[in-house]
Amino acid sequence: MPTSSPTEAEIPAIQRPAWIAEAAYYRAERRGFQGGCPVEDWLAAEREMDQTAASSTPSPRVALVFLDRRLASSVD
Repeated sequence: MPTSSPTEAEIPAIQRPAWIAEAAYYRAERRGFQGGCPVEDWLAAEREMDQTAASSTPSPRVALVFLDRRLASSVD
């Protein structure tokens, strides 16, 4: 299993919106789906993904989304 999240170059452009949507969903879930704004969740998730791609140290949150996706696909 990889020890870091994928960089922007490793994320196919077709998958990027799906990954951002999933990260935005987890942001809303973390606050119990109360308050907040879906657009703000999306934009924040997009910023996190961009920052992770630009830095050499991945964000733990993006890494968790990545690992969650890998675990879900291995169960299917």
